[in-house]
Amino acid sequence: MAAILFSSAGAFAIKVPTGTPDFDLNLNVLLQARAAAAFDGDVLNGSGAGPGASPYGTLDTDFYIRRARLIVSGVGYKKFTFYMMLDTPNFGIRGNYTGSTFLQDLHIGYQPVKNVDIEMGFLYMPLNHLALLSSSSTSSIEKGTAILFYNNSRGLRETGIQVRALFLNDLLYVRGGLFDGLHGKQTGTDAVTGPVNGNGRPLVAGMARLNLIGSESGYAFPNLYMDGKSRVSVGVGAQYQGKGSNTPISTVNPATGAKTTRLTAVNDYIALSADFFADLALSSDQEAMLEVNAVRFDWGSGSDKTGYGFAAEAGYRLDQWEPQVNGYWFNSDSRQNSFLKIAGGINYFIQKHQAKIGLEFIHIKSGVNLDAASAVHQVLLQSQISF
Repeated sequence: MAAILFSSAGAFAIKVPTGTPDFDLNLNVLLQARAAAAFDGDVLNGSGAGPGASPYGTLDTDFYIRRARLIVSGVGYKKFTFYMMLDTPNFGIRGNYTGSTFLQDLHIGYQPVKNVDIEMGFLYMPLNHLALLSSSSTSSIEKGTAILFYNNSRGLRETGIQVRALFLNDLLYVRGGLFDGLHGKQTGTDAVTGPVNGNGRPLVAGMARLNLIGSESGYAFPNLYMDGKSRVSVGVGAQYQGKGSNTPISTVNPATGAKTTRLTAVNDYIALSADFFADLALSSDQEAMLEVNAVRFDWGSGSDKTGYGFAAEAGYRLDQWEPQVNGYWFNSDSRQNSFLKIAGGINYFIQKHQAKIGLEFIHIKSGVNLDAASAVHQVLLQSQISF
């Protein structure tokens, strides 16, 4: 039962004595240190590697803590579960040491019967396999969630209540619930139709997965399990909130290139997704994984966040080494928010995901005219330990 609480596959846990057999308490720590180098980009327009100390167009370096997380989890009286994560992300990025530690995840659950969990709190929202990936247990250094445009989330999480369950001898995984979304908020002085979600209706989100080989049932998913078992599944998901979009629309001044965003209307918020996931254990020391996610976000006609997105990740692990490729693409209907990432690298697993080092080369393009945009290139080196 307690195993479902952890976000990474096979995570170690420090068991804390509680003095009672009815209450299990565990502590987990995740640490990720990163070195980054960026270069190229649109030097003439001042949008090169980044707004750091180095001039645009030259090698721009950065050293920072990507994630520092403390996780408290446990089980009480065999039926109740709890999970709380505190996160300090991007500490020291661009030399900035004023970052804060905040609540990244919190849920309290009840398991009335086996394979059925009811959870309330600040939750990972269901949509697709990508949306539920554990940040510590992917092949890519940074998972491709940039294509996900939820309407009121932080870290792909919102407050709400959900049910997740396995049915039909673990063949079908279902997850769905009600979440706050945008809740009775005004859209700004230039809005034309009043407040967003003025009636305070919840956001409805759900996902269904067909497990073709093996099964997944956890709160968060790895995409490389390294446990000698194979898993293959397909999924569909959706999110909807009536009048839950404030429809931001951007315009660009052709003379200056300045981008201005206005909130122009209130529309329904809709997200649709389909995905495929496979993690095949080929032998005791070889494993192949592939994940593909396609999404459609609708924030209203003309919105920068209305469009189609695609994300993919593939890797082949040979003992402790795993070459991997990943990327994503979002095609904004307004053409004001389109972007593309193509990346590849290699991971070295010292102790599965609990201790590993990753190196990755990244090609990123974004802009109004994606075909003509100059690419920014990055090299990331990241070390990770969790226990």
